Amino acid sequence: MTSEARFRWERLNLIRKEKFDIILPKVMRENQIDMWIHVMREGNPDPLMLDLGGDRGYFIFTDRGGDRIERAVLGGDEEILRETGVYDIFGSEDDLGKFVAERDPKRIAVNMSERWAIADSLSHTSYEKLITALGEKYSRRLVSADQLITDFRTRRIVSEIVEYGHLCEVTRQLIERALSNEVITPGVTTLEDVGWWFADQVQSLGMEPFFAPMFIHFFMPAVMHSDRSSESEYQSRQYIIQRGDLLKYDTGIQFLNLGTDIKRYAYVLQEGEKAIPEGIQHAWDQALRVREIIRGCIKVGQTAGETLELIAKALEENGFVYVHLTQDPSLGGLPTLKPGEYPGKTWVTIDCHCVGNTGNGDIELGPAIASFRQDRINLVIKPNHLFAFEYVAATEVPEWEGWRFPVNVEDDAIVTQDGVQWLYPPNERILLIR
Repeated sequence: MTSEARFRWERLNLIRKEKFDIILPKVMRENQIDMWIHVMREGNPDPLMLDLGGDRGYFIFTDRGGDRIERAVLGGDEEILRETGVYDIFGSEDDLGKFVAERDPKRIAVNMSERWAIADSLSHTSYEKLITALGEKYSRRLVSADQLITDFRTRRIVSEIVEYGHLCEVTRQLIERALSNEVITPGVTTLEDVGWWFADQVQSLGMEPFFAPMFIHFFMPAVMHSDRSSESEYQSRQYIIQRGDLLKYDTGIQFLNLGTDIKRYAYVLQEGEKAIPEGIQHAWDQALRVREIIRGCIKVGQTAGETLELIAKALEENGFVYVHLTQDPSLGGLPTLKPGEYPGKTWVTIDCHCVGNTGNGDIELGPAIASFRQDRINLVIKPNHLFAFEYVAATEVPEWEGWRFPVNVEDDAIVTQDGVQWLYPPNERILLIR
């Protein structure tokens, strides 16, 4: 008898094994780390639980030379962790001091960080317990594992990329089905109806939306413009989708320690309409021109900041206006969309943030090609970097009395030695709802 649960378990273990074999030696040596101790406490969920395969104990990785990093777990669930097939040594938490002293590491990375939450899961109580076990000599050798964890997570192996590409395609298909007449009947279907349909479809596949169902407003579509309704009306979850509405769907799925972050647009045709209004279509076409300009500037080996400078220059040379943001657009950082601003030109903002493990939450690690993410703008883009290819291109729409359509394009992509490549068909059109 076949078992989907077993297949998933085996695939997760393959990813762990390949990451430990191929990625871990590189990133420990690049960061000059002799030992990495990742501390987990049962009942205090850790961001790296699925990466490491357990939820309690000291997960210890020691560079003892050679091609392979020694892997030990002290105090973890030995029976379960042996099943993963990726650890060498098991023991008691009480053995920690002796274990470290025998290996005498000069730099010990631990999961504490002022910069990034993903590497800051060590609680105060666990820290005090750790330094007591290590003693003064080795406690003085502790450093943050933030850059190590970032590099470990964002360096992708083939099995990860294969799984992620599949998850992206599942996400794309579900979003595009949600923005169709299969789900939406103009004048009948509410925004919330679409969100619950999406959540039900995801859960029927044994997956999860990247936002929990209690946050329904995070995974239902939004109305960007309506010919019939006011903004105060279409901001309601119970808003009934009308003809002439322009919808945007921004959501993702979590599965096998992976997460997606994808956007799609749809226009609800008016009675007698057969195509998207000309002004909206023009704005969309401008946005796709921008995508190719950005794509050509993103290369392995550049920092995110260097890449952003190249993009800004290329946009200006091609007749666009680059807008340098100092605040996250979700926190009000977008420029005010006023009629007559940059007349006849499309202005553009960039937010190509890291993605891959937890959907939108991965903006916390890896290089960020975004002017308002200064703590990650100096990170170097490495081979097989997964990222959200996201930007806003705002163009005036005559039908909207000169107001701009801020087209927020977002698809997940990968940067290889050959440049940016798509993991699935990217967004090429505004979907039509009849």
